[in-house]
Amino acid sequence: MADYDSSLPARTESAGDIDVFISDATTPSQKLKVNADGSIDTNTSLPSGTQVEITDGTETLLVNVDGSINAVVTATDLDIRPLVNTDIVSIEDNRGSITVDAIDLDIRDLVASSDSVQANLFDDAGVAYSAVNPLAVTMVSDQLGDEIVDFNTSAAVAAAASVNHDYTVTAAKTFLGELVWASGSGKIKVEVLVNAAIVYVGFNSTATPNVEIPLGKIVKGLATEVIRITITNRDKQPQDVYSTLTGLEV
Repeated sequence: MADYDSSLPARTESAGDIDVFISDATTPSQKLKVNADGSIDTNTSLPSGTQVEITDGTETLLVNVDGSINAVVTATDLDIRPLVNTDIVSIEDNRGSITVDAIDLDIRDLVASSDSVQANLFDDAGVAYSAVNPLAVTMVSDQLGDEIVDFNTSAAVAAAASVNHDYTVTAAKTFLGELVWASGSGKIKVEVLVNAAIVYVGFNSTATPNVEIPLGKIVKGLATEVIRITITNRDKQPQDVYSTLTGLEV
């Protein structure tokens, strides 16, 4: 090995006999420093105003005015792993109660035309209601109030004469009529009036001696108004007549 042209070569018999330094040819004392781990110390000085670009040969990294770096992150899944249908949370409280405090649990308002809500009902034994375990339904009146059954009879009503069966609605109440029933041994005419206004008229016959008028809660009497049943004897001789008014006061 020769350091310079025409220099004699150096020969060694054992490894490590010669240490070789890389130095500055002008200033030989300036030698390349090798660290204990084999790395090399380098000092790089750039002239003022010199710009350094980081590039992959095609694209160059951009640095914003505020020092931030323009970076675009593209990803298909941002979660740690895809969820699978085996991730199930089960809450059991042995048929006790669970309280959930929340203002709005749904993502958006439900839309009647496109959304549906399913509710499962269970009996006291925890068995879901179905065709083989039907839910018992009890029919109740659609109105709660005092039931009214008001009966009246008039004896020996003369032919062509009329009698009135009056019911005065209780103060602070409203009467909802259900049925008027009237009868006599002969022919009769039956009129139903609310506050002196006729709302129904009915007649009997020899074959059908009773007059039954279903009011269907359409007939309403306000507080202190009079519900009147007027019966006229259309027979040729006196007869006893009977009438019953039923309904609710609410």
